[in-house]
Amino acid sequence: MRVHVMPRAKRVIPQPIGLKVEQGVPTLEHRLLRQMLQQAGLKTSMPRLKVLEILCQSSLEGCDIPSRTLHERLVEAGEPLSLVSVRQVLGRMVDSGLVVALGGSRYCLAPSWEASIRDQRPRSNSAA
Repeated sequence: MRVHVMPRAKRVIPQPIGLKVEQGVPTLEHRLLRQMLQQAGLKTSMPRLKVLEILCQSSLEGCDIPSRTLHERLVEAGEPLSLVSVRQVLGRMVDSGLVVALGGSRYCLAPSWEASIRDQRPRSNSAA
C-alpha cells in the first residue's frame, strides 16, 4: 500500500510595512497605522492593523475594496480572520470615521485619513 504525502502549503508571511519602496510599491509603517487607530478612538489589535494595512494599500492604489476581497487578501497573507470578523472590524472603523462604507460592501479610507497616508509616501526625486 502506497501512502501519498501531501506537501505542506507554503504560508505567505505578510511583510511589515515601513516608509520605503518595496518592489516599486510605497508602503506604510505599522506605527502610523497604530496612530491612525488611536486617533480614531479605536484600540490597537492585530486584526484592526491588518485590515487597516490592506485598506491603506488599496487607497494608495486609488481604489476602494469589497469586504470579501479584503478577507481574501488576509487569507492569502496567512491571517486567520473570518469574513464576519472582517466585517465587524470594518463596521467599527466606519463608526469611528476612519473608513467610509460605499455600499455594496465596498470600503475605503475616509478622505482626511487618505490624505494623511498619501503625505507619508516616499517622494520621487525626479524633476518634472
